[in-house]
Amino acid sequence: MNTKREIIWFLLAGPFVVATDFIVYYFLIHFFSFIVSKGVSFICASIVGYLINKYWTFKYNHPSVAEVSRYFLVNFLALGVNVLTNHIVLNLRPGAVFIALVIATVITSIFSFVSFKFWVFRNKLKNEVICG
Repeated sequence: MNTKREIIWFLLAGPFVVATDFIVYYFLIHFFSFIVSKGVSFICASIVGYLINKYWTFKYNHPSVAEVSRYFLVNFLALGVNVLTNHIVLNLRPGAVFIALVIATVITSIFSFVSFKFWVFRNKLKNEVICG
């Protein structure tokens, strides 16, 4: 795979994932609590992100149970990286909310891309269960 192409597609995929989160959340808040709405919108956005990154960004056509598990584990860890980075920047520069947001987003994006490319959507591992 061409890493430069993958980086470009990864960056282009991001707005689709964010848009999914926003649209689903905005729709659901009219019918459910904010917590339920956000939880459902995050899950929907994660599914869209999985599909876009799997088939479009990394062109990985080997379905496996382990791959899905790795994807959602990376998303969970990325949430932690994002929140922790945001917290650290705000401790170093109180009130720098926008700077903290940008730095946390960049670091989380790098973490996610590297994890997706080299762990989630890599060639089949030994003993990995392939679906289908």
